[in-house]
Amino acid sequence: MHTSLDDLSLVLGEVALFRGLSPAVIAEAARAAQILSLPKGGATYAAGDRPRALYQVMSGHLKVAVSSPEGGEKVIEILSPRQVFGVAELFGDAVYVSSVEAVTPVVVLAVGRDGIFRAMEQEPCLMRRMLAAVAERQSSIERDIAADCFQSGSAKVVDYLRRLAGSGPAQRPCVVLELEIPKHVLAARLGFTPETLSRIFRELSDAGLIHVNGKQVTLTEKFACQHMARRDEPDAVRLSSRRGGSWFDRGGAGAVAGLAWN
Repeated sequence: MHTSLDDLSLVLGEVALFRGLSPAVIAEAARAAQILSLPKGGATYAAGDRPRALYQVMSGHLKVAVSSPEGGEKVIEILSPRQVFGVAELFGDAVYVSSVEAVTPVVVLAVGRDGIFRAMEQEPCLMRRMLAAVAERQSSIERDIAADCFQSGSAKVVDYLRRLAGSGPAQRPCVVLELEIPKHVLAARLGFTPETLSRIFRELSDAGLIHVNGKQVTLTEKFACQHMARRDEPDAVRLSSRRGGSWFDRGGAGAVAGLAWN
């Protein structure tokens, strides 16, 4: 997709990593940037590729996955609008271990490695932001590992729904969520079969915590009282850290990946 340098500079200026930097620094990065439009199933990069760019999701959803030699796949992350990915890999010589594939049609901003490095040379603040992004990513991975080890299946789904609802008032009588990504992709991300995920949703519905209507899931007042009111308490295995930091914008409530029942 061809985009002018001025338009790319405007887009980059809205990316959390670059926000507030000088026009000269943003222009330097914009010269190495392009906007990619990918269909469902299209790959941003594959395992074994050499890192060449930093990416931000502008629209749509992607999955980050690793595969076994036998063809098995483990989805390790779902990427949503405003999320940045591929940061840490820019600073090493190793190839990608994971692949990133669109699960819906997506538009992705890609900023070439050389442009990133030139911009960092001009603006040390950008380097600090990149390091903060890498550190946040590391913490997120550790929390995900803890959740996989210690949380039950129902707790994982509740945490997912709580993050999807965002950080609004816990006293809201109900929250209606629009779910967008395929059920089997979310199930793979949480480490379930689609049948197990469906069973957990039925159990939550029978317990009066949610109502499911097609692609919409309503979190009831009971859900809010039992779970959202406690979202700010310390918890070693909670996933709420997926909310973005200052420079590594992981997206707001409407940007967290959802699922569609198909």
